[in-house]
Amino acid sequence: MNWVAIPGRDEFFRGGLSPGETLDHASYEAAIQRAAGAAWFVGVRIKDKLMKQRPAAMPIQEFIVRNSIGTDFAVNFARTAYGARLPLSREATGRVIDYLNAINEKAQHGGYTWNAYTDNCSHVTHNALAATGIWDAKQTRGAGLINVTRDILSVAKAVALGRMSDFSFPANNFVRAFEAGNERPIDTAASGFKDHDIVRTLNDGWISTGPGALIVTYPMHDGARNQMFAPGRDPFLFSVPRVWDKEEKFQMLTRNASPSLTELGANLSRFRDRYAQILAGRRDVNEELASAGGDVSEPAFPLFYERFYQFIARQLERTNALIADHARSATDMRPGRRADVRE
Repeated sequence: MNWVAIPGRDEFFRGGLSPGETLDHASYEAAIQRAAGAAWFVGVRIKDKLMKQRPAAMPIQEFIVRNSIGTDFAVNFARTAYGARLPLSREATGRVIDYLNAINEKAQHGGYTWNAYTDNCSHVTHNALAATGIWDAKQTRGAGLINVTRDILSVAKAVALGRMSDFSFPANNFVRAFEAGNERPIDTAASGFKDHDIVRTLNDGWISTGPGALIVTYPMHDGARNQMFAPGRDPFLFSVPRVWDKEEKFQMLTRNASPSLTELGANLSRFRDRYAQILAGRRDVNEELASAGGDVSEPAFPLFYERFYQFIARQLERTNALIADHARSATDMRPGRRADVRE
């Protein structure tokens, strides 16, 4: 198998343990037995080399779970997880699901060998989102020096062409997903037209930068109640100073994120204001074409221009409606508020 589905955030992140409970040997073992009993890993086969390490008296399912806890579920037992939320249409979500099912089916028939550099878990998430058109897919490769060298060469190609390398790491995926949800160049049609990811998704009727693109932190189990694991360092982040520097952005997102990136109300307000500014600053199609210089294809731009501003106008209307819904929900959830009862 390439990936395993775990039912719900509580089990995936917290292993079923509430923040106030103590993570000790007993609760750790209970999480293992619960996962083994739930049959989440039924059908998963592991390599003979690892299977030889299984104690004779230990059931296979329990052995697999013991090698999966902290990675496939109960992630917060030993580490903090950072996530980026990207609103997707039903159709786009279906593409993600289809991709994930396809790679698991391929792994079921041909096996899957994890490799830290050329084919790891973050390749799965990156390429699942790539199926929506949000960005280019990464090529996965087998193990070996030649394939690692090819990945290294892909970095130089990415820098030269302004695209992505085939290296993939979880922390980089987090930053990249944040950028896709918040920092795509949508302030003018001309700037959007120069971004092939925007052109691709707008052809499908959407743009990834928009309301609801939030970041979320799932912290490691409180150290005062964690008898099993001690906090470690930040996850590895691939960054090239002055060329492709993501370290500063990662620090901002994980240490000092703006409320508009973590709170839905503030996020909606920011995008409402941004959309309004985009429409207020709209220029004639020929002016925008002239401002873009020779980087824009003249025959294709006018159609993109119309679709772009129509989309922004719809998004402003939709965001205003979402703000009103959010305000009503916040009012309904106030402590002590009584619901209306009608005949």
